[in-house]
Amino acid sequence: MEGVLPPKMYQPFKFRLYPFPNQERELLRQFDELRFLWNHALEQRQEAWQKEKKSLTYVSQCRDLARWRAYDKGGIGRVYGHVAQETLARLDDAFQHFFRRVKAGGRPGFPRFKREVTSLAYPDSNGSAAIVSGRNGTRRLHLAMLGDVPVKVSREPPEGRVKTCAVKREGDRWYAVLTVEVPDLAPRPSAPSENPVGVDLGLSHLAMLSTGEPVEAPKFLRASEKRLSRAQRVVSRRKKGSHRREKAKVRLARCHTKVRDQRRDFAHKVTTGWVKRHDLVAFEDLSVPSMLGNGHLSKSIADAGWGMLRQMAAYKEARRSGRYVEVPAKGTTQTCSKCGKTADPPLALKDRTYSCPCGLVLDRDLNAARNVLARALAQVPGGTGESTPAETGPPSHRKGRRVRSEKREPPRGSEVAR
Repeated sequence: MEGVLPPKMYQPFKFRLYPFPNQERELLRQFDELRFLWNHALEQRQEAWQKEKKSLTYVSQCRDLARWRAYDKGGIGRVYGHVAQETLARLDDAFQHFFRRVKAGGRPGFPRFKREVTSLAYPDSNGSAAIVSGRNGTRRLHLAMLGDVPVKVSREPPEGRVKTCAVKREGDRWYAVLTVEVPDLAPRPSAPSENPVGVDLGLSHLAMLSTGEPVEAPKFLRASEKRLSRAQRVVSRRKKGSHRREKAKVRLARCHTKVRDQRRDFAHKVTTGWVKRHDLVAFEDLSVPSMLGNGHLSKSIADAGWGMLRQMAAYKEARRSGRYVEVPAKGTTQTCSKCGKTADPPLALKDRTYSCPCGLVLDRDLNAARNVLARALAQVPGGTGESTPAETGPPSHRKGRRVRSEKREPPRGSEVAR
């Protein structure tokens, strides 16, 4: 239909930053300003409720922020206004999620004071963040009120509006994540799936496909435990506040970064192979956070990276075939994939072979993968199911104890609200 704009989608691109020393110092200063802003705004909300039973809103705190920035031009005033507002928006979101969980009867999770902030976000696309050309053919990332930061553009982002830009520090490395608004050109499935596959995630095998192909778990964390524990002991022995301790913390962060990068690289390779060979990928709808509560298996589950595999498969399959399905996990292991009967007695965790009176005898994980595929095909009759794109949200923040900043606050009696 003419005149109708195509639907939009947002595609993130992560680039390595190499800020100059003065730019790095300025970024760290802005992180400290945003940490103080978060703690100050959270304290404002708590005091307003305890003393007056009044709930402060995001809009009212933004008005106070505008007066504060006009007063403290050498502090929070040197942080781009929309970046500071984004910090208040995240705090407001944290309260909204807190109220939602209380209403639903879940664990409340009241917003906490931050010990440190390791990222900032430019939430709009008014030119405050953009990749520009530098000297001698180099590239720069222009950031408002900071300057042009050297960036390594490993791949050119598509033509489109830069919706958001997040700058984060991971150990001693700096990264920028640009979210670009591009047309949604993902194919819409109109024919039955020709080569579907079901995936059962586990620990004995990282994944078992319904085709019978196992994917062994690389166990990167287990392989690096000695190196990590040694680096952690060095940090523990250093005097708090010393330069040697800071250097030891950087070395420890590099060890953790290597494990994370290994896991992510492996997940990219595995999921790319799946979506290239299959036009429908089905997973179990597992609640990984609740499974991490198992004290005996939590380390192995975290090392497996189940959530990462599902997220990557979701957005990659959505771009290629448009088919990605998650099915209920209940009963996939205990049900026969041939006759549909439930195992009696139920299989224990140590039982690795499924044997049914109908004559089916096969690996327990393979039986579960076939059940996952059968349920997925039942959900998408004719193979025209809707895909579930991976969600991308704002960068997460570390949880910290209540910390009051020693930074000078706006004086009482001024026009800047406390």
